[in-house]
Amino acid sequence: MGIPLLAGGLGLMLFGWRLWQVCVVLSFALIGAAVGTKLAGSSPYQVLYAIGCAAVLGALSYKPANYSLALLGGLIGGGFMINSMATAGLNGPILWIAGGIALFACSALAFLNRQLVVIGVTSFIGAALLVSGLAIFVMIFPTFYGTLYSMARGSIVVLPFLLLVPTAMSCFYQVAEVRRANAEL
Repeated sequence: MGIPLLAGGLGLMLFGWRLWQVCVVLSFALIGAAVGTKLAGSSPYQVLYAIGCAAVLGALSYKPANYSLALLGGLIGGGFMINSMATAGLNGPILWIAGGIALFACSALAFLNRQLVVIGVTSFIGAALLVSGLAIFVMIFPTFYGTLYSMARGSIVVLPFLLLVPTAMSCFYQVAEVRRANAEL
């Protein structure tokens, strides 16, 4: 299980800007699966709901990929805003109004800065897959796993560091590749 995660993560981290349309469709399919799982609740058909919603959202995002990318950027920004405000203790209508404003603003920014959004999203997804694959291999060595686990539980900085470092490295690499290839997304 770790090898496909490592290969997929490295592929997205290095070549994500070339595969951006596939990444947008897969991102919406994952969002659809999460929505389907939430809608199904504890139903025995939870997997069918997840697959159905994933297929529908993935198919709907395929053709208008430019606009789907802008919406994906808006969903990421709006979700981050809602999560930040909920963590700060805000709730109710003000939370959803701020989330809607953030969704609209981040969608507009994502539409204008499509290339940077593609690079950022594919770098983060690739880094998450890479770290997940590495975690599977780290679990084989109990001493090393115990050390990392205690570091992650003891400090709030370790897990974000493990994700943000490969994400930043991938962003720099992809920006350099886009400029070297003189490509436009």
